[in-house]
Amino acid sequence: MASVVLTVVGTAVGGPIGGLIGGLVGRRVDQAIFGGVASRIIEGGRLKDLTVQTSAYGESVSRVYGTMRLPGNVVWSSGLKETRSEKAEGGGGKGGGQKVTTVTFTYSASFAVALSGREISDVGRIWADGKLLRDSAGTLAVGGALRIYNGTDFQNPDPLIEALEGANNVNAFRSLAYVVFDDLELGEYANRIPNLTFEVIADPGGKILLSAIISDICALSRVPFYDADDLDQLVSGYIISGPVKSRSAIEELAQIYNFDVVEQENGLLFRTLDRVSDVVIAPDDLAMPSGRSGTGDKITLTRTQDLDLPREIGLSFIDPDRNYQTGHQRARRLNVASDIVRHNAVPLVMSSDQAKSFSEIQLDLAWAGREVVSFNLPHKYADLLPGDIITLTIDDEPQDFLLQETETGLQGLSCLAVKFSRSLLNRNSFADSGPVPLQQVEPLAASQLFVLDMPTITGENVTSPALFWAVAAGPGKWNGAGLYISRDNDQTYTQIDFSAVEGVSGVVENILTEGPTAYWDDVNDLLVRLDNPDHSLFGETADAVLDGANIAWVGGEIIQFRQAVLEMDGRFRLSGFLRGRRGTERRVSGHGTSEVFVLLTPATVNAAGMNFSDIGQTRHFKAVTAGGNVEDVSPANHDFSAEILKPFSPVHVYASRDSGGTLTLKWIRRSRVGGDWLDNADVPLGELFEKYDIEILDGSTVVRTLTSDMPEITYPANLQVNDFGAIQASLDLRIMQISDTVGRGWPLKVDNI
Repeated sequence: MASVVLTVVGTAVGGPIGGLIGGLVGRRVDQAIFGGVASRIIEGGRLKDLTVQTSAYGESVSRVYGTMRLPGNVVWSSGLKETRSEKAEGGGGKGGGQKVTTVTFTYSASFAVALSGREISDVGRIWADGKLLRDSAGTLAVGGALRIYNGTDFQNPDPLIEALEGANNVNAFRSLAYVVFDDLELGEYANRIPNLTFEVIADPGGKILLSAIISDICALSRVPFYDADDLDQLVSGYIISGPVKSRSAIEELAQIYNFDVVEQENGLLFRTLDRVSDVVIAPDDLAMPSGRSGTGDKITLTRTQDLDLPREIGLSFIDPDRNYQTGHQRARRLNVASDIVRHNAVPLVMSSDQAKSFSEIQLDLAWAGREVVSFNLPHKYADLLPGDIITLTIDDEPQDFLLQETETGLQGLSCLAVKFSRSLLNRNSFADSGPVPLQQVEPLAASQLFVLDMPTITGENVTSPALFWAVAAGPGKWNGAGLYISRDNDQTYTQIDFSAVEGVSGVVENILTEGPTAYWDDVNDLLVRLDNPDHSLFGETADAVLDGANIAWVGGEIIQFRQAVLEMDGRFRLSGFLRGRRGTERRVSGHGTSEVFVLLTPATVNAAGMNFSDIGQTRHFKAVTAGGNVEDVSPANHDFSAEILKPFSPVHVYASRDSGGTLTLKWIRRSRVGGDWLDNADVPLGELFEKYDIEILDGSTVVRTLTSDMPEITYPANLQVNDFGAIQASLDLRIMQISDTVGRGWPLKVDNI
């Protein structure tokens, strides 16, 4: 007796993890597909297996075909990496206010996730806890890097794993497709590795021939001879997850793609049912059933009653239009007596239209297959195989049947077949996947760095070097930026500060000409176009400005302004200035075009601690958006002079000469600390000691340097003769206050005194 089989093996299909075991199994093409009351369980891949990430030793690894969304198995992890950040705010001693240091911690992890025991082409989108982590362009929503290993037989170990575990202790996971997340930031996922699902593109173009899937299953099952060339359908995606028997995998594919399998002497033959009749049986060739004689019917027809046929057939599948989540479609017959509902769930990727068509095809085949015929044929039909499509003439009408069984006896062949029509396999149905929320990875905004080597804005007492900085965010996602410094000429970088607030910055589109520093500059104005159109500038009263409002950096000069008017073209026109604030009067002249404008507020301007060894050195800085990579940002070079510690230049120098030509100079010191005029009190010194250097100039040459520990000095006539050859009627000189930490402060240049 011959019958249709779906496979000759029962091997568990796994991959490089999990062996292939099983034995010889056969099966009839019974009424589970073509109607009838027989019941059968087909255990293939489960859709619920495609949602939950695992991390277990010995876990089965899936085999992916086409394109599929699936979880993975975490096969290696470095554990959580904790990053500690400090941010100091406030002053210190000498009335500078309390200094508050805020310590924050962020966490990241590096780990590897196994995806497929079959070589893959690429990895597309990735979801973390259901939210898009990586888009199709490869952009990650959070900080970190991703490396993809396609599962080749010659792939090398991941360098990160090798660095952490040792060169001789690392598995290259050859023949296993996996990914490695390098320092993935976990702040958005409750500081844990999230549940990840991956859009795995296993084959070029994202689709694969059904024959290639069948061939791979047969090869894994060590079937020596098989022919699946007839199965030319394109499959969008399929997965074998877990220890699934190859018979079950082929059966669930046969349910959808309507093919049969017959065992021949030279192996297995896979044939599509969408084909013309293989044999037309002549009416005269039909023999009477055994034990009958005379002129009775040569064909016995059995018809299943309506109550035993399905009213509805449903299909659960993987819908690419729903981001590869489960979709459901069904076909239903109205006005029938049956209440039977059948439901299939397959780990196949298909559109809603295809799923609807498949459901309707299965329902039509079930109702068509209610008619079962038995008949006898002579030995000349001995070549007939179960699964052949034959044509019988019943009531003078040729009808197609699918041969299920043949049994050879002395009188010929006894056959069993079910009603079949090729036309039922071609349906073009239409269905809707339903609404799906659009998910996009918002690209990280670039951070524009402004290095502001300047005095404190508030006049607080600072005794350690620091650098002020601000950052502007471009379009995109921005959750702050870290300031990184390189002290080895752009080789390695270390984070020294972080800002969660975007600065108010822009470009000056006219030239700020020189103006007074001792009173209001009501002549000049500034045209500023802000970097962020959502930002704004506002005017303040004169009293508010004198109290510290509307202070800004313009090309190195610190100014304040009273008026800010929004022009029609989107620019702000600023006027009513106080110039050369906080000791920057040396930069009142010499402004150029397209200078940087930064509004200086405690909330948007940050102070990053520096080392004394940085003073006088060129350092490289980067502002890296939270979640970005340091390597992707171009550095900004700066010669750090620690202006925050430099004494201001003295002012109001007064000169007098006696009758012998001796010159006496007096001046008024200024202080970088405080500086407000208080009744019955002098301004703070701001340094450990009071000391000045006075350089006597002959053109640009320094001919003598005098020192003083008070704001006055005497330049005797005899020294003038030694330096110039005669007593000088006028002199050029520079006066500088000395700092105990950075040396000379900014000079007061005096000519012809």
